[in-house]
Amino acid sequence: MGYDKIPRQKLPLRQKTKDWREKCVEAFIDLSNSGIGHSNRKDDIKILYDYYNGVIDEADYNYVLKPYGKSRKNFPSEMRNYPIIKPIIDLLLGEKSKRPLNYTVTVQNADSVSIKEQAKTDAIYKNLQLHFLQSVQNQGLDVGADPEQEIELPKHIADMFEMSYVDNRAVLGQQALSYIMQDQEVYDKIQKAWFHYLVAGEVYTHRGVRNGEPFYEVLNPIDVDYDLDPDLEFVEDGDWALVRKYVHPSTVIDHYYDSLTEQQVMELEEPRHHENDIGFLYANNSGKDANAYRNRLVEVTNVYWKSRKKIGFLSYMDMDTGAIEEVEVDESFRMPRELRDSGAKLQWLWVNEVWEGTRIDGRFYVNMNPIANQRISLDNPSTCKLPINGRRYSDVNSANISLVKLGIPYQLNYNIYKYRLELAIARSKDIIAQFDINMIPKKWDMDKFMYYVEGTGIAWVDYNKEGIQLNPQHQSVLDMSIKTIQQYITLLESILVEWEKISGVSRQRQGEIGAYEGKASSQQAILQSSHITEDLFRKFERLEQRDFQALLDYSKEAWHTGKKTMYVMPDGTTDFLDINSLEHMESNYGIYVSDAGKDQEKLTNLKSLTQAMMQNGAKPSVIAEMLDSDSFTQIKKNLKSAEKAQEELEAAQQQAQQEQAQQQMEAAQMQQEAEGLEREKDRQKDIEIALINAESKKDQEGYSLNLEKMIKDFEIKNRQLDIKEQELMERSRSSQSQEDINREANQVKREDSVLKADTARQNANKRD
Repeated sequence: MGYDKIPRQKLPLRQKTKDWREKCVEAFIDLSNSGIGHSNRKDDIKILYDYYNGVIDEADYNYVLKPYGKSRKNFPSEMRNYPIIKPIIDLLLGEKSKRPLNYTVTVQNADSVSIKEQAKTDAIYKNLQLHFLQSVQNQGLDVGADPEQEIELPKHIADMFEMSYVDNRAVLGQQALSYIMQDQEVYDKIQKAWFHYLVAGEVYTHRGVRNGEPFYEVLNPIDVDYDLDPDLEFVEDGDWALVRKYVHPSTVIDHYYDSLTEQQVMELEEPRHHENDIGFLYANNSGKDANAYRNRLVEVTNVYWKSRKKIGFLSYMDMDTGAIEEVEVDESFRMPRELRDSGAKLQWLWVNEVWEGTRIDGRFYVNMNPIANQRISLDNPSTCKLPINGRRYSDVNSANISLVKLGIPYQLNYNIYKYRLELAIARSKDIIAQFDINMIPKKWDMDKFMYYVEGTGIAWVDYNKEGIQLNPQHQSVLDMSIKTIQQYITLLESILVEWEKISGVSRQRQGEIGAYEGKASSQQAILQSSHITEDLFRKFERLEQRDFQALLDYSKEAWHTGKKTMYVMPDGTTDFLDINSLEHMESNYGIYVSDAGKDQEKLTNLKSLTQAMMQNGAKPSVIAEMLDSDSFTQIKKNLKSAEKAQEELEAAQQQAQQEQAQQQMEAAQMQQEAEGLEREKDRQKDIEIALINAESKKDQEGYSLNLEKMIKDFEIKNRQLDIKEQELMERSRSSQSQEDINREANQVKREDSVLKADTARQNANKRD
């Protein structure tokens, strides 16, 4: 059965009858079973897990164990598994657990840019308003402003805004995703998914809403089939997918009780042979065995496919506002006459819609409806995604392959040569001396002869035995050692080296450093090794990004009435989630997952600089945060905050130095003025003495008048000098007081800069 057997999907809802829905489910199941899908993968995938676990299928070694069509019996060796695949997979599992998982939620609404610019404008305007009020306050008019409040420059406001601004809706989305990650144990499930990706080369997940909460689960690759479009990268973008499982009837009844009729429940509870039962469903074909029901498993197949539905967009004029409004209507809508007469327009479109259906035991059909939680874009209603997601590692124009599958030939050869090595060791008997048995001395038995050979290293012989004519050189040496043992060991080593080169996991990467290897060469080997496996990590991280996006999208429907709860973060701190349903549903979120490999490399390089940073005066708290952080973005934000604080501190110190230099210049100037004043006062004293002497010589009236004027001028000048001296002393005291004030102010500025940096760093950590 092919795609031509799939029922037509572009139908009105009234024509999508019960029969149509069942035919859709059957069509996709038959498509999977027909071989057009990948229904024959089940056994092949199971073999991959067997190889990881070291389970041997002796049929793979028949050409060694049965070279002529018959089994070898009583051989001193047997075929065993010597794992060389499992250590590589386990190392990559460990590396994945330590790679940082950094995701950032952004808002992609059309108004996000304008909201950001408006917020920046408001911040600058508020700053300018404070500056104006402070200026008015300084002029003596009380307007309630704080004259001591420091006002940032508009450029500084804009720079800080660009560095620290986060849309409130993005913060809400980040908190929502963090809660889901903790609630659904996503970190642990991602490790499980990574394991499937390494072993099977394919990974599948199921996302949706269950019991009013988003859920996330990792599926067994054996259970999943989907649309094998050659251009399809992620399953969620395909046209169909199904999950087929075999479960106990009681589990089926518990899960689908509300959807099954009483008759269907009874038939599931009653053990009877059915044509769809798999081989081990019954203990015997009679159906009378008491263990039949216990041993029976029921096939449950969940099918998801993209159908089509008709929707309309009604454009009309709001009579109150006069604005043109547009609303979406379903296919049952009929335009009222008054709307038609008012000029309203109705445009019909066919868009995608995801349906689901479940077949139980090959005969019962339940839940045959459009899924309740459609993931559609706010910008494009036809864009929808399947609840099943996944990807394969390497299936472009070829069969898919996994890391384990790459290693199977090496594992087979390694086991074979280990087997042959064990045989060679069993056959090896060392170098043996051959003696004629007649050389044993008279009256000696074999045990006594061998005792002296082994104890003394001397073989005592009797060449004069009666009737025996022996040549003294009548002995030889038999070499029964196997020369190929070392060759086998060399071959085994070469297999390991080649497998490590293909897998990209070198011995240096595994922690094995040669005795003569330097640090630089070892690091280079590790770096080259990581380049080979990085594509594995990169492709898987793109799947993570898709799944995180889905979880956030499904949370909109799950929390359509809002969500308030407390949850615990990975670092042990608690956070509070308060979801506004309307704002959450109208937010068009985007998920950015950073390149964990590059982030890890950056983190390693940055952390290696901590010693130098401490020597250059970096704060211990900043260094501690760097060493404890798994996020390069978080460290970068913290360092920016620390740099700004350092710049503000240096600016405050520079200002203090400038003020100190200015004060020193003023002090020197006052000192010069004081010295000049002293010299002037000394000169006045000389004048005063001269005037006193002159007064005693009053010989004529004219001279006396001039003298009196000089004395009067002297008194005026003297009073001016006293006033100037008083002003100079006052300036000196004021300068000293201002110096103290400036010193205190600078200290406050420094403390404030440090406080702002710590606050910014805490806010950045909280956002991350």
